Amino acid sequence: MEDIPFKDRVLEMPSGFSLIWPFRNQRRGTGPYELFLDNNALITSKWFFELPSTMRLGSVISPIHAYSEQWLSNPSFNENTEARIKEFIKPFQNAGVIFEKGHEIKMAQLLGQNDKESKTQWMMSYLYVVLLYRIVSSDKGDVMPRRLLRSLKDKDVPKFNGCIMLCTLAGYLKDNKGIKLIGDNKPAFSYISSFVDLHATNKNESTVDESYLRNRAGDISMWLTLPALLQNNYQQAGELVVVTQDKALKKLIFRCFPSVIHESGTMAFSFDENSFALEHSKKIWKLILENTSSISVKETTREEKFNRLSRLKIHVLEGAEESLVLEVDKVWNDWIVPGFFGEFTV
Repeated sequence: MEDIPFKDRVLEMPSGFSLIWPFRNQRRGTGPYELFLDNNALITSKWFFELPSTMRLGSVISPIHAYSEQWLSNPSFNENTEARIKEFIKPFQNAGVIFEKGHEIKMAQLLGQNDKESKTQWMMSYLYVVLLYRIVSSDKGDVMPRRLLRSLKDKDVPKFNGCIMLCTLAGYLKDNKGIKLIGDNKPAFSYISSFVDLHATNKNESTVDESYLRNRAGDISMWLTLPALLQNNYQQAGELVVVTQDKALKKLIFRCFPSVIHESGTMAFSFDENSFALEHSKKIWKLILENTSSISVKETTREEKFNRLSRLKIHVLEGAEESLVLEVDKVWNDWIVPGFFGEFTV
């Protein structure tokens, strides 16, 4: 299997945005490109005009993830969805990007018809966000979050191995706050710490509540979604490229845990041992192997999936403060349950 270094799979823009080719065994090609935008890349189009002209002309814009974030977090977008979509895509259209006729009408209809299902899908990783938060924010001597992470492999719960790997790395970096990614000038822990921290100014966060969990689950889904789409026969329009300004995603998560496409068509997250000095990479990899399971559970019914997710909720909340338990339960009842047994309209 070809292994392409991260530096050859990323294109940095002067504006601070990055284009990331997310699969470590797929090279950057000559296009066409399908640009998978996060919310900031949709609402701030200047990065697009920083691309080489040949790349701009050979690109298709895929903003569905950004639309979903707008729909789930911005009431003004919901009230006038078609007009807001037209406003967002106009700079790209002016630059020559083609959207299908009636794009804003179709997208607005799909967002409305799939409201409950979108909420469920958006929040599927939120219980791992809770575990990540507990690991990073834990006080010295609080061993419970690490114990919960280590014991996950022995529980009958959904195993999101990518998220387990991220939690494992977070724990290691918390214990080794001075280490840096190779070629980087900031401690690696600063990225995961900033990702987990509350952001009062730009995200209006004051506590770990529904808004916080929605924001972090959305950020993580930028990393999780493309492998999942391809696994479910997504018909891509070109080379899949993630566009994001999020520092934790572009500096740490996509670099350390790239996806791999196997010849069979299956996807898997991997740990790029070239991210850190060898002595640290060996220790991190050892911890990942200890925390992840190679056993795959075949869930046959939606009820079975729901029950296993329920057990994951109980597990990650063991020993948690009551305020956190209440917020996690609120998200469960308002976001997970209503759309869990529904089907997406396409």
